Amino acid sequence: MTIVTADDIACGLNNREFVLYYQPKVSLISNRITGAEALVRWRRRDGEVLPASMFIPVAEQAGLLRPLTQQLFPQLVGDLAGSGLEHRFRVSFNVCSCDLEDRTLTTLILDAVASARLPPGALELEITETQAMQAAPCVLYNVQALTEAGIGLAMDDYGIGYSSIDTLSQWPFTTIKLDQGIVERMLDSPKNATIVRSSIRLGHELGMEVVAEGVETVAQHDFLVEAGCGVAQGFLISRALPLDAFKAFCAATSKCRGLPVGLVHMAIVDHVQWRRQMASYAIRRAALAPDAPLRQSGGHPTLCVTKCALGRWYLGEGRYFAGTTMYQALDAPHRKLHEIGARIVERVRAGAGQAEIAALMRELKGVSLILIGLLEDIEDAGFETLFAPPATPASRSRAAAAS
Repeated sequence: MTIVTADDIACGLNNREFVLYYQPKVSLISNRITGAEALVRWRRRDGEVLPASMFIPVAEQAGLLRPLTQQLFPQLVGDLAGSGLEHRFRVSFNVCSCDLEDRTLTTLILDAVASARLPPGALELEITETQAMQAAPCVLYNVQALTEAGIGLAMDDYGIGYSSIDTLSQWPFTTIKLDQGIVERMLDSPKNATIVRSSIRLGHELGMEVVAEGVETVAQHDFLVEAGCGVAQGFLISRALPLDAFKAFCAATSKCRGLPVGLVHMAIVDHVQWRRQMASYAIRRAALAPDAPLRQSGGHPTLCVTKCALGRWYLGEGRYFAGTTMYQALDAPHRKLHEIGARIVERVRAGAGQAEIAALMRELKGVSLILIGLLEDIEDAGFETLFAPPATPASRSRAAAAS
């Protein structure tokens, strides 16, 4: 077993032996490669390549993480700038709080963006919850400068800490990365399965991308698709690759399958929450005196068919199902729902009481149930596609002959 010392790492830094490999991330919606995580490897002079787990703990203890990151970031820029990858993918790289205690790394990143060598959307920092919790105020200040410039920020190892939600509320995270331990246990543990589903839903409501780490089996992949996870990373997709191999991988056909079936369930929940907010608004306001000032205030959900969550899904990921009759049938009741909602708001502001509002609420609920039924039919059709047995050569031949 190779023994690594701090002096070895310092020598490796001096000889510039540390390199970046890229582990692909695949969209569970489109099945396309959407980015990668840049992972450090130590390519020693004898040809041996060491994984990060063999030297990062020693480097951290010896205070060598900061010089390592500052040496690797220009390499990342050199790999991406002018390659075409910087306009197609977002590449994340790991930082610790010590990397951002002064402006050195922040300046390197901002200079790369300002000089147009990299677009801001090409970069994402990954920091663990523990590092974020222990960081000095200056670290958050530098992080905010980066996110304001358009750099992404991912909470790494989400789910293994104690205050993940509190940290999410205080830091400008744009991505949640589900810890590979939770992903590994989710198929065998109802609790872990619930944590994964709830985390995905939380990310959806916060407008954050959710990435599952350590995806190694088709069963894990399919669970995440069904749960509405957006992106997967792990050995099922690919190990970390040198830059040239990563480029070749991106040009090949993925062996996985993407399907936005989990997002149909998200759309159902989003719609139910819209209806619940409308009901709360209408019933509370209608109980007030007809001339109460609060009747004229907001509090109702959006009345725009393209700006509500269901409307955004319909015009976005939902288009995957555009060829189905269920999808095509959604538009009319969705518009009707918003028309009724606008009438409810109008009547509330005009001083209507609960009895008058009740009739409109019953009409709203009836249209809502039609929408939910159509969405559930779309979801069922998606499940049939997701879990259909793979086509055999014989079945493909029969299908070709029939066409």
